[in-house]
Amino acid sequence: MPLAPSRRWIWLIIVVVVLLDQGTKQLVVGLLEPDRPMIILASGTLPSIDFLLSYNKGVSFSFLRLAGDAQRWPLVGLSLLACGLLAWWLRRVPARQPILATGLALIIGGALGNLLDRARIGSVIDFVHLSYGTWSFAIFNVADTAITLGAIATVMSLMLEAA
Repeated sequence: MPLAPSRRWIWLIIVVVVLLDQGTKQLVVGLLEPDRPMIILASGTLPSIDFLLSYNKGVSFSFLRLAGDAQRWPLVGLSLLACGLLAWWLRRVPARQPILATGLALIIGGALGNLLDRARIGSVIDFVHLSYGTWSFAIFNVADTAITLGAIATVMSLMLEAA
């Protein structure tokens, strides 16, 4: 069942997320050395932002990062399965639920971006680091941001756009 021409923008979101994710990662890999931060915004009163090249073998928020290479291909397979299920769901989203469609597209694009890293080099390239004083947030990337925003949009849509 092909997607209606008026809904092709959904697939464009997926492609744009993957391209932005992979492009920013390649740029950062070319500019930074691992564990040597580049300060973007440093302030005593605001959160600090720096770019810190990191290779995450685990999953979100570095969970399982110390498990070694054993989870690489199972995580690639799980990501492919999740993307397939989300794409199946996305194709069935009614036109009256654009927030849900956008959320699913963001999640798929982000998952594919991280999947490409894991399949190609065995880990996900992360580089955005937020901190405030002594508090440090996980290091993340464009794909992680898309997945998070997509999950928020999906949940909101299920609450607001329900048929």
